Amino acid sequence: MSTLPSPRHFLTSLIDSIANIQPAPVDDARPGPPNSLRHLPPSVRPLLTTLHVLFPALLLPSLDLLDRSLVTAVLPEQQEEPSLKPSFFLVRSVALTSRKTYNAFTAATPYVVRLDAWNCSCANFAFEAFPSAGRGATIGPATEVDEPCDEDAGDLETEFGGLSFDGREAGGVPCCKHLLACLLAERWGSVLGSYIVTRRASKEEMVGLLADT
Repeated sequence: MSTLPSPRHFLTSLIDSIANIQPAPVDDARPGPPNSLRHLPPSVRPLLTTLHVLFPALLLPSLDLLDRSLVTAVLPEQQEEPSLKPSFFLVRSVALTSRKTYNAFTAATPYVVRLDAWNCSCANFAFEAFPSAGRGATIGPATEVDEPCDEDAGDLETEFGGLSFDGREAGGVPCCKHLLACLLAERWGSVLGSYIVTRRASKEEMVGLLADT
């Protein structure tokens, strides 16, 4: 009898499958930036549908953040290799200024997203990571978890959940729309990478950016 994969392993496999799908090369003569999602093969639809079922309240808002160019990857100004990962992401959220006017948005305070540490500074992620007892969380004796060795650290960083221990055995992996947007854009760079705004910053500037959030 085969055992079911852990939530973390299943989500990692799903994201890997999505990231491996490349858009078909199409000459789009329509004005404006090209929309890579329009040229995806039909094989990606079941995968995106599965992701939407797992995160019904997060997938579309995360794609909306990318579409509005609200995700900024902050990289060291001395970093020359474009393949290296950003130090962190800044994600601006949007709020409706009027319930009747859907085109009026105001930029809110940016949230800091770290994929390796699997953390976002928004309140929704805090609620997901530390649920109240009324939401079904159980509090019991701590269980000892083996620390990952150095050679496994690189693999853990590419997992859904980063270096956290959530979802390795049981339970879910906390997530928010900001984390999901950054993860999809970084892992599925051939399709969503162009929606990320890149910013180079010195160490002093990075400290200032983090202090302002």
